[in-house]
Amino acid sequence: MNKIMMQIAFALSALVAAAAHATDLNHASAFQLEAINGIGEKMAAEIVAERNANGAFQSWDEFKKRIKGVGERNLKTMQKDGLEIK
Repeated sequence: MNKIMMQIAFALSALVAAAAHATDLNHASAFQLEAINGIGEKMAAEIVAERNANGAFQSWDEFKKRIKGVGERNLKTMQKDGLEIK
């Protein structure tokens, strides 16, 4: 019984840690975006400005088209570091 409880506690803590690290592309501040690998100060400012001017990003393809410098390789890095579209 104790072993099962420990496994459940471990699984729940992993879920909480993953959720706490997720960053929503459509709601994050420039400061929060800069914490994502692959996004620097300039790109973070561009993301926020583009989002404010033209609305939320609906897909990763749209994000790549609207933000200069985002390609498949660095998008994968951003996603692995917790960037999400909600």
